[in-house]
Amino acid sequence: YRLDQNYPNPFNPTTTIAFAMPVAGDYTLTIYNVTGQVVKTHSSHADAGVIEYEWDASNEASGVYFCRLTAAGQSSTQKMLLLK
Repeated sequence: YRLDQNYPNPFNPTTTIAFAMPVAGDYTLTIYNVTGQVVKTHSSHADAGVIEYEWDASNEASGVYFCRLTAAGQSSTQKMLLLK
């Protein structure tokens, strides 16, 4: 399982979050603001391969956000920067 850096980064107002899954399974992407509050959660099932998810942060404030991928009992986190 690999969570890539979002692109573009910094972004305004949308960014693409890409990650790779070696086998099919369920996953959860959770986006947190800098204070640790959950601002977006996306859960789904995907086949093995690279998955891309586009996050629209139009309703969020400028600042640092963290994206956490959780799948098969593993998790990985990346930092993102929203500039408006």
